[in-house]
Amino acid sequence: MLYNFLMKIFIYSPQVEISQIISDHLQEKGNLCFVFQDFSDLTCEVMNQKKQPDLLVLDYLSFNHDLFNIYEFFSNKSIFLPVIFYNDPCLTRSTRTSHWLAQFEALLCKNIAKDFSKYEPLFIYLEELIESDEFRPYITLLQPAKDLPQNYIKDRFTLQYLKENSDDCIYTFKERTSIPQNIFSLLKLMQKNKDMLLSIKDIQNLYKEIGKEITEKSIKVMLSTLRKYIREDHDCNFLIYHEKDRYRFIRYKV
Repeated sequence: MLYNFLMKIFIYSPQVEISQIISDHLQEKGNLCFVFQDFSDLTCEVMNQKKQPDLLVLDYLSFNHDLFNIYEFFSNKSIFLPVIFYNDPCLTRSTRTSHWLAQFEALLCKNIAKDFSKYEPLFIYLEELIESDEFRPYITLLQPAKDLPQNYIKDRFTLQYLKENSDDCIYTFKERTSIPQNIFSLLKLMQKNKDMLLSIKDIQNLYKEIGKEITEKSIKVMLSTLRKYIREDHDCNFLIYHEKDRYRFIRYKV
């Protein structure tokens, strides 16, 4: 995709590392980016600029939106410029790009006549970065909540039950043991289907459902390796139960 409209962009997030990664990627496309470590520094710089930046890229948690409206703040000073929140949790359109463009149309068109379609190629690129599997897990507000099962809702001890049955145990296990990623992926699969006794064929079919092909022999080797890691970790509070050629993830109290 060609970028004919190169921009001067101000970027701020309380997560400075996130700001820097966004800046690095946007600068690769020829844009001029400035990362700010303090939000007040950004607003002061905007007000002191003779030529305003083309875009502000902000973290939604930069400020409390009930107490501060950045568009009103700048418009009261006769400054009108495009602002997007890269991790906006309240999208009004089906994609971030269309959401950002719709916001521009709603909030800026009364004050400035501008062809906002010029922003679209950069927004598409930024959206792909933000939504990527590699980057998304480290960005605040982008992790969807888990659906609460009905049987949990009916349990008056729901919070305690959730605490005792938290899925975090496999991640702390991973940190302690440095388990290989392919073995950990099998563990996640077992945990996700912890209510079932799974045959090797069942496990193979679960891999197929997520688009991965794996032989039954490989699964047997991986299960053996996984169970070895579990046995050797003295802080482990789960096991892979094995009975009559079927396997099951079981969490227990310690």
